Amino acid sequence: MKNPLSKSCSHCLKSEHFIGACYFPENNVNGQEIQLPPGQECQMTPVIHVLQHPGCVPKPIPSYACIGKCTSYVQVSGSKIWQMERSCNCCQESGEREATVVLFCPKAKSEEKRFRKVSTKAPLECMCRPCGTVDESSIIPQEIAGYADESLLQSHFRKSL
Repeated sequence: MKNPLSKSCSHCLKSEHFIGACYFPENNVNGQEIQLPPGQECQMTPVIHVLQHPGCVPKPIPSYACIGKCTSYVQVSGSKIWQMERSCNCCQESGEREATVVLFCPKAKSEEKRFRKVSTKAPLECMCRPCGTVDESSIIPQEIAGYADESLLQSHFRKSL
């Protein structure tokens, strides 16, 4: 699913669907960021989903998108201080619903139909879920000896460019 806050359809004509699609929040079609009230970090938000297909008239339909933020962190492990614990959560769908919509295609070639059925999907619910897993083999444990002196610790953990 493309970013529901895209400012123009030209950026989202190629979507994961087999047709072009753009998403606009129902209450703000200018693409401005939606401000979520405190405590509503990840929620299903009404949007206008513009279905498009070459040669067909674009059709805006009411739909939903998962919009919001979720808590993520990286911290030193309490039991193995040479390892890091990661928790990465993203606002994602939990289940999906599907709809079939008919588009009018006045520019259809003679062998093609002037009305085309297309399928689209929307989230059933939204929730904070794990974004993905980190490949543990890519994490290199660091030596912990000699870190009693704080200056050694600070010089070791420099920002990498």
